[in-house]
Amino acid sequence: MRTTSQEIECQRVRVERRQANLRSCFYALVMNRRKGDRRSGHSNENTYVDVYGPKILLGAIAVMIFCVLDAFFTLILLERGASELNPFLAWMLEIDVMWFYVSKYVITAICVLWIVIHKQFDFFGFKGRHVMVGALLSYMVLITYQVSMLLETPTL
Repeated sequence: MRTTSQEIECQRVRVERRQANLRSCFYALVMNRRKGDRRSGHSNENTYVDVYGPKILLGAIAVMIFCVLDAFFTLILLERGASELNPFLAWMLEIDVMWFYVSKYVITAICVLWIVIHKQFDFFGFKGRHVMVGALLSYMVLITYQVSMLLETPTL
């Protein structure tokens, strides 16, 4: 049996049966999607996931809050005679304080987003989610150090 070109064209034209509606959006947000490797029996390394989880989200939010606190405390310490150790941020401070805030926040946000997206990836023996914990702990130590410096230095 031979098919004509008209029959082939009729077969190719199809109506999209998958429609985006409120139910499909709710299902995509709520239902369990890929949280690990697609195939069982394979390693769970270096795979992208669809659901990141509340822990990594809270870690990312905490790192961004600590970033803002770090910038705020840095400016107070600079008024009291301290100096910025990061040469790029020191240059941004010379230009304008707003450039300092924006560049610090944007650089941190890009790095945090990259870590969240790669939370399952292996970086020198550490998973991306462990790198997030390391960033969070580093910011905690930095903020604690800055607060101790603020308590020790007298105001001008």
